[in-house]
Amino acid sequence: MRRIGFVESNLSGSGFDALRAARKLGLHVIFFNCGLDRYHAAAGGTEVLSTCVDEFVSCPTHELAPLMAAVEQVNAREPLSALLSVAEYEVVPAAEAARLLGLPGPDPDGIRVARNKADQRRRCAERGVPIPEFRAVTTAEEAARAAEEIGLPCVVKAADETSGFHVVRCATMAEVIDGFRAIVSVPTNLRGQPRHREVLVEECLVGFEVSVEVLAAAGSVRVLGVTDKIVGGHNRFVELGHTFPTALPDSVRDGLARAAVAAAQAVDFDLGIAHIELKYTADGPKLVEINPRPAGGRITELMDRSLGVDTMELVVRQYLGEPVTVAGAGPARGAAIRYLTAEPGVVDTVTGVDVARLVPGVHEAVVYPGPGALVRPLRVNEDRIGHVLATADDPYVAGRTAEAAAQQIVVSTRPE
Repeated sequence: MRRIGFVESNLSGSGFDALRAARKLGLHVIFFNCGLDRYHAAAGGTEVLSTCVDEFVSCPTHELAPLMAAVEQVNAREPLSALLSVAEYEVVPAAEAARLLGLPGPDPDGIRVARNKADQRRRCAERGVPIPEFRAVTTAEEAARAAEEIGLPCVVKAADETSGFHVVRCATMAEVIDGFRAIVSVPTNLRGQPRHREVLVEECLVGFEVSVEVLAAAGSVRVLGVTDKIVGGHNRFVELGHTFPTALPDSVRDGLARAAVAAAQAVDFDLGIAHIELKYTADGPKLVEINPRPAGGRITELMDRSLGVDTMELVVRQYLGEPVTVAGAGPARGAAIRYLTAEPGVVDTVTGVDVARLVPGVHEAVVYPGPGALVRPLRVNEDRIGHVLATADDPYVAGRTAEAAAQQIVVSTRPE
């Protein structure tokens, strides 16, 4: 039996789906992790760990040396056929470990450049990819000077986080300084890795946001589709909805797709699925960021429902060294998710979920917190409180269906 190692997982769909895909392919699944509590706390986590994982290996997963020691010990018992991570913070050490074992995997240097948003910006600038004006700074004085040169409002962003953590739109110089200090005051990122010393101060792009999902293999980068995105959260950038495939005109979609392919090639991303975010501005497409792993936010599930494929099975097969193809002539259906929000405070009542579930085309309508739970201010993706997922023959209709169902749900809160 072929054996596959996963280094951690994300908690927003594609990670758990990768484990399910490996199980469906009949693989012996080994899960390298530094603790399982967060998986059991996530919706579906206990189920997927109990049904899709054969072996758990506890080790520090956020850096190469301890991870490699654990991987080599497992590999010595019986060789692995594949090793990968679809979790943001572990993609670099997983790629390095796979390369050292001689297993199929992406170029670790390309993954490293893509993971570090400052290096990513520099590489794309060198290779002509359209990006916002930016500065990589290390002091508050440099941050203030960068904001003066770029102009307000600007964005202050950590180079090594994800899901909107430490990304803020700043309208005043005081907000720029506060944003910079909030990042550098914490010596590690969310997964305990040493914080990259540089902070990005960059142009605040004005335009609508999309993501482009690309599949890289054998020296080529193929666009699987473009996802329409809804972003909110005041001066934050919280993802509030996705629709796949985009309803944009072909000319706009094709321009966004070309820019995404150029970005993936600029950082030498050469195997697997990448989630590339862009904004379409008055000057055309501009890169927001490259994520060298599958999309979160249930986007890969939307792709599955639209394209009629198992997206994460494609990824697993690639890491097994198998050639993969995406069957079918194109998207057959539209699929959309809309996330729910509520005023910060303690949940008092939840109504309308049953009504939302009865809307034709709705597959899921879920509110995460129950009465008595705390709703946090909307700052990052993890502060969303529920979702509605719907499909239709047309992507625009799928999105409007999800919105109509979401409007039926009311989560009332009271002050904490």
